[in-house]
Amino acid sequence: MIGKKMISMRQIPLYEVKEILEQRQEKSELGYEQKLTHDYVKKFAKISEAKGRKALAEIKAIESMDDALAIKIIDSMPGNIDVLRLLIPKGSRITEEQQQNILKIVGTYSKK
Repeated sequence: MIGKKMISMRQIPLYEVKEILEQRQEKSELGYEQKLTHDYVKKFAKISEAKGRKALAEIKAIESMDDALAIKIIDSMPGNIDVLRLLIPKGSRITEEQQQNILKIVGTYSKK
């Protein structure tokens, strides 16, 4: 990494990391860290890219929802309100009704 500089930084969901690494794997051999990351996302990415993009857009459309929280929700795909509340930071303005709406969206797109 000597001589490399970061151009930009943004958070991305696990399904997008998986797609990026699979594209790189087709072109050339993955490095050690990339292989470990690819193994991790294959195991823990809980939604496909197509479904993930739709679900992420729907969750981001909820009022008071920031990108980081929406991505965290998509990555973990909480199955109940208690798990969802663990993801939401204290002081957040997300109401009970919005939380129920998030669970409906997650339930719609979760793998079965």
